[in-house]
Amino acid sequence: MRPPSAIARWLLPILASLLAATGCRLLGSAAVVHDPFQDEPVAVGSRETPARRTIPLEVIFVRCSAEDRQLREAIWEYVDEQVISDERRRAFNANGLRVGVVTGQLPAEFANRLATSPMDEPMGDVAGIDPTRSRRLLQLLPGRRSELVTATRLSSLVLLEQCAGEVCGGTFHDATPLLALEATPAADGRVRLEAVPEIKHGPVEKSWAGEDGMFRLEAGQRRHRMDHLAVDVTLPTGGLLLVGCAGDPATTVGDGLLREHGEGDQGTLRLIAIRPLARSVDPAFAAAGTERDDSGE
Repeated sequence: MRPPSAIARWLLPILASLLAATGCRLLGSAAVVHDPFQDEPVAVGSRETPARRTIPLEVIFVRCSAEDRQLREAIWEYVDEQVISDERRRAFNANGLRVGVVTGQLPAEFANRLATSPMDEPMGDVAGIDPTRSRRLLQLLPGRRSELVTATRLSSLVLLEQCAGEVCGGTFHDATPLLALEATPAADGRVRLEAVPEIKHGPVEKSWAGEDGMFRLEAGQRRHRMDHLAVDVTLPTGGLLLVGCAGDPATTVGDGLLREHGEGDQGTLRLIAIRPLARSVDPAFAAAGTERDDSGE
């Protein structure tokens, strides 16, 4: 009987000729096959996950007085508020908020008011520092939470909230009003954007948070999240989500988020415009083996 080592030496030339005939070579756990109609080899069996790309958002804060009818009322004639359900619009109105989407061109007088300022404000804890307008650039990871601070931290914030036909409220100490943002790319280049009003308040505490199958220790303030006032819209590139304050000065959610709380400055309001800066396609719908830049080209 021929020894095993001799059999192995006898089979090596046959195996080499078979691999050359099939035109494939093993590379790790995936085979690379040379397609006769292509110059580049095609990977078979490899499943490379596309790198997660951030979604760029531009946020513009425009400050105006309560008597500025142009931004308080007239601009909403060009805003589509019907993208929000009737029930949610009633909830917004009861809580001093007004929300809508702009997908077309605004008249020049409004476009100039929403144009970015020559000196872009850096990211910080205070929104709307510029007397007329300020701008932020956000880079959001798809499906991950991000915070957009809408007002300065307040030592005390009294808030009355209407939910399911009932009025509840309280006083929040060391409070920071904000919008919790989450962006998700769509298959056609649009961006689904969710914005939920929140109040961070109280002393900094440590707590355990679970994510991706593991726990981690986090330090932060408590959060009062108002899911019944969540905004969930899908925006094309260049589309605007407008969030404004409605009604007279009061203790509503809209006032807490968007009205100045300094002494003698109760008449100053903020209008927030949020828009995607580029097309952002869900990697699940991207063509295999191709790369797309953030501009969609």
